[in-house]
Amino acid sequence: KTIPAAALAHVRLGIPSLIVYSGTMLPGTFRGSEVTLQDVFEAVGRHDSGELDDAGLAELERASCPGSGACAGHYTANTMAMAMEFLGLSPFGSMDPPAVDPRKEDVCREAGALVMRCLEQELTPARVLNRAAFLNAITAGVATGGSTNLVLHLLAIAREAGVPLEMDDFDRVSTATPVIADLRPGGRFTAVDLDRAGGTRLVGRVLADAGLLEGTAATVTGRTLGEELAETGETEGQQVVVPADRPLSAT
Repeated sequence: KTIPAAALAHVRLGIPSLIVYSGTMLPGTFRGSEVTLQDVFEAVGRHDSGELDDAGLAELERASCPGSGACAGHYTANTMAMAMEFLGLSPFGSMDPPAVDPRKEDVCREAGALVMRCLEQELTPARVLNRAAFLNAITAGVATGGSTNLVLHLLAIAREAGVPLEMDDFDRVSTATPVIADLRPGGRFTAVDLDRAGGTRLVGRVLADAGLLEGTAATVTGRTLGEELAETGETEGQQVVVPADRPLSAT
């Protein structure tokens, strides 16, 4: 849980800085299909029931995690990396490039320049974090079918920041927010597919267009959330993110 840990330290220190996610792992390939760590978990059950032999399970285990990075689905790491952008503590789009993608080096160089601007402007976490920022982060997390660990970590960060946030807030936002991203483990696609589709800005634009985000919320770039989402691009024909009026689930 290194991302929320970084956020807790960031808030506690209260100095101008930002959080950059090291990136998602690429999915592996097993017998012609893309696989992630989730497939290994499920394969253990298939092995126990006799559907997959020892050799098949070993082959899948070796194929499922082909390189560095966090688990390729929308599990805790990718959920929290997305939450950091909507919370305002990470630069928008910094989550998108996978760990081994050369663009990640560009993200880190840009973060180095940005942190110097934060220092000049004395832009501390306290100037970014408020209740609207946390509600934006919750909205992005639930709209993408993210990890339930989002609840644990955002409550902890909010407590550290002195921002009022309760379990009931998650229930209320979840009830009012449609699921718009078809991401594993509940859906079909990985974080790499989301990057190819248009990334976190695409998620944000769909939610903003539906009136589900507070666009005036501040971010570490010095721009508002709404200003960050104005630069959104979308890959033609992508199937990862759907319109809010045609969601994968109404809540």
